[in-house]
Amino acid sequence: MTRSFRDVLILASGSPRRAEILSGAGFQLEVVPSGVDEKKLFSADTYLPRAVEHLALSKAKSVSSSRLNRYVLGADTIVVLGHRVLGKPESSVQATAMLNALSDRNHEVITGVAVIDPSGDTQTISVKTSVTMRGLSNSEIAKYVASGSPYDKAGGYGIQDRSFAPVASYGDCYLNIVGLPMCATLELLQGSGLLRSDMFSTSICDGHKGLQDSETVVDE
Repeated sequence: MTRSFRDVLILASGSPRRAEILSGAGFQLEVVPSGVDEKKLFSADTYLPRAVEHLALSKAKSVSSSRLNRYVLGADTIVVLGHRVLGKPESSVQATAMLNALSDRNHEVITGVAVIDPSGDTQTISVKTSVTMRGLSNSEIAKYVASGSPYDKAGGYGIQDRSFAPVASYGDCYLNIVGLPMCATLELLQGSGLLRSDMFSTSICDGHKGLQDSETVVDE
């Protein structure tokens, strides 16, 4: 089966994992990091799913202003431990503290996704996944922090980091924990007109099987 996309998708994110997920699903991308300050949009009384959608939309809008009449996608992921929002650690001390706090505990990962279509219409959605971390030893944490891997990841860890393998179990959506829930993302892109409704199945979430099983053509 050949999938025929109507346009190149602009990704308003510098995340290599989001780019890899979308490219692996067959999208042709233009990657334009937004530069939006993520930390200013959260406070203790913020309704987090809405806030993370707002942040994703802010990222998309900041890029869309210089890429008119294009499809733009923004996304943001946070880790929530109790009442604490864990973003990306800025130092080895922060990374170590985050991983110690998450060790052997349950937390939630929330990703917001926003799409702006060529007419300027916007759509947003957020997905929440429950995650249980395995117990992490001090030496494991120190080695992982020293590798530099935590610094571009919310909560300071990547579920896909196989040598560290920090997650014991998780809920519905693996790719949401990685940083982009394809089930929800495909719904937005279909609603925006970039995709036909028969091009992808959004009913299979865990692993999103079948997304890479076809050739992609971009309509001219």
